[in-house]
Amino acid sequence: MHAPDSAKYLEFKGGKIAYDIAGPVNGHSIILIHEAIADRRMWDRELRNLAKHYRVLRFDLRGYGSSSPAEKEFSYVDDLNALIEHLELKRPLLVGASIGGRIALDFVVAHPGIVRCLLLISPGFSGMDYPMFPEGVFEVDEKASKAAYDAYASGNLDAAFEHLRGLWGAALEGKNLQLFRNMVYENASEVFQERSGQHERPVGTKAATQLAKLNVPLLVLVGDKDNPAMPHVARYLADHVPHAKMKLVPGADHLLNLTAPKAFDEAVEEMMNVPWDR
Repeated sequence: MHAPDSAKYLEFKGGKIAYDIAGPVNGHSIILIHEAIADRRMWDRELRNLAKHYRVLRFDLRGYGSSSPAEKEFSYVDDLNALIEHLELKRPLLVGASIGGRIALDFVVAHPGIVRCLLLISPGFSGMDYPMFPEGVFEVDEKASKAAYDAYASGNLDAAFEHLRGLWGAALEGKNLQLFRNMVYENASEVFQERSGQHERPVGTKAATQLAKLNVPLLVLVGDKDNPAMPHVARYLADHVPHAKMKLVPGADHLLNLTAPKAFDEAVEEMMNVPWDR
């Protein structure tokens, strides 16, 4: 697995969480949470650039990259809280992509007042259910996902990857496409089998029941070349969370920071300019 020279580790009973922390010790903080089809490498550019001005944390979820896989019940929310406390990060901007967005929302529900604002890329949210959306919204997702998992189960990782690429990475090319390929191949047991995710336990109330109560500024980004279900999910969040808005980003897919870096950078700056005394 990939382990950058800068990697540090938060030890826990039975394993460790790999993370990188960079930037001014007293700077405003940003936390980057990766997708379930990636690892912390998806934030290579962001760690390098944002750390010039901010205190930036990225980490590998359980079983991804250089973090230990889960073998018993755990919580992503508890993992994130442990990192925040260990590194003494105050009032961070929480950036979550896909499952990272779901974790970010769950964290805000479980720990109100810690996070200053949220920037989410094509997020899901706990308690999300089909009746919330127009009929047929998830048909493409279901078909492509099943094809990918079936190909993986038959031993054809190349075909499985191509199905995932069509669904999530349609706009990727060059070195970004290769990075995506590397992350999927090297984290295949998590991507396709949920080796660690199957041990996740919920913490507190599901976000779906708490959206109207969230008192934190939220910006949701979604690409127009993403899985076609994702704009519907993003719109639902923008419509149901106070102080929330959604932006559709032309030319971007699910890995939006890779395919539309300028739009991502502008969104970060927008959220970092939210008043710190809210």
